[in-house]
Amino acid sequence: MQEEKKGLSWLRLILLQIVIGCTLIGIFAYVFRIGVDEVRIVPKEANNRDMFDGVPMRMNVTYPGVGTISIDDPKELIAWKASFTRILNGGKPQTRANASRLLLTGSIAYLDQEDIPFQIGTSGFRFGTDSVNSLEISAEIRKLQNMLIDKTLTAETVGGVIANQDHQVFRLQDGLLTTISEGERAALTAQMRSAVRLIDFSHFDFMAEQPSSHYVVQLTDEAVNGKHWLHLDRYDNAYFIVFDLLDETNHKAYFKLSDAS
Repeated sequence: MQEEKKGLSWLRLILLQIVIGCTLIGIFAYVFRIGVDEVRIVPKEANNRDMFDGVPMRMNVTYPGVGTISIDDPKELIAWKASFTRILNGGKPQTRANASRLLLTGSIAYLDQEDIPFQIGTSGFRFGTDSVNSLEISAEIRKLQNMLIDKTLTAETVGGVIANQDHQVFRLQDGLLTTISEGERAALTAQMRSAVRLIDFSHFDFMAEQPSSHYVVQLTDEAVNGKHWLHLDRYDNAYFIVFDLLDETNHKAYFKLSDAS
């Protein structure tokens, strides 16, 4: 019995020491804030510029009143991506709405992400929820808008505009607008759709002269307040020059008729 009591006494003593030791360790840890290794995972903040780090699969560009084109060439998409990134990184946040007269819209599609919309005018560039503009990049924005206008004004899109019965087509002569006949409209559509786009037009000297014919297409465009006109000048029955008076970059698209010598 005495040995049993001694065993219980030693056990109580050991347990008491353990309790006192744990208590002291807890007090010191609280008072001196002993550091403990801790791993924290900080989620990456999702934004449009992070999403743009992906590889684009397709880009759609819409010219108001004219139509939409799609770009899926990998090299070309990388070039457009580089232009977008340069503007986003070089510009400052835009606080006011884009006041440009002509706004091009579009979207970039990715393989594993949602499509990101964009909008560009001479007074700003918006990509997703990011909107930028500043004096430092104003020339870059105008250049990008000019390039996208040039990309969308094709023989097919302009021909489609002429053929679209929702739009009115006039001949402008001596300051008077006259609606062209359906036969003239069909012939003009066929000529435009079969025309060849010209890249180098620096050697042309006929542009200082009056055009042989001047056509005006009144676009049905809900995105534009007031009237939206697309102009087609024909020279020597061999060339077309297409331009939009709302375009503040003053871009012109040049075409050669396929049956012209």
